[in-house]
Amino acid sequence: MTAIPQAAQEQHATRHGRALSALRAVETRTGVRSHVPAGREDPRPAGTVRPVGPEVAHLLPDGGLVAGTTVVVSGSTTLLLALLAAPSRAGAWTVFTGHPEVGLAAAAGAGCELSRILCVPDPGADAPAVVAALLDGMDLVVVGPRAALLDADRRRLTARARERGAVLLVAQDTPWPGAHVVLSAGPGAWEGVDHGAGHLRRRALTVYRTGRGDAARPAALRCVPVAAG
Repeated sequence: MTAIPQAAQEQHATRHGRALSALRAVETRTGVRSHVPAGREDPRPAGTVRPVGPEVAHLLPDGGLVAGTTVVVSGSTTLLLALLAAPSRAGAWTVFTGHPEVGLAAAAGAGCELSRILCVPDPGADAPAVVAALLDGMDLVVVGPRAALLDADRRRLTARARERGAVLLVAQDTPWPGAHVVLSAGPGAWEGVDHGAGHLRRRALTVYRTGRGDAARPAALRCVPVAAG
């Protein structure tokens, strides 16, 4: 085990404290309360890969979510949750902000570890500052459609995720400047017993990938298994 220098520990504690302060401020304003984590795992250096489930790994150039990158996921909450399931079970703290449509039942059905998930349904006019602070202290930050941001905000948040070693996942249809990977899901169909007439077992999706570097090469995902619920 590698020892963490005292200065690094203090810096990490400060970052985490800022993130929790932002979360508590939003919760106080909206009246929503969430379980607040006692502490984040050590921030990961940019470039570290967080493995995802095998059903989606081949869609990502590195087989997982890379610390310090921005990933856009549009058209499917099913796909978004499939990307988050394995990292949350491995201990990553995930926060949804501006995305009240995501339900905990759906997250649990997708295999996410609910004790590692926090929700800020509406960050209000403070969305840029709230997301920036959460990137300081959380591992995976999901930005939904109710987080009102300008292009300048998006560029700053992409840079902040890179600096802090967090993964910024964008669940918005608005183009995101500087995104490393863009996953766009087409219409899906549930499959199961008797071609879906029986118990639904998984959602079949066609997903198209664009992005930068290796992500610019065409890729498609045919099926994302998700337990029905």
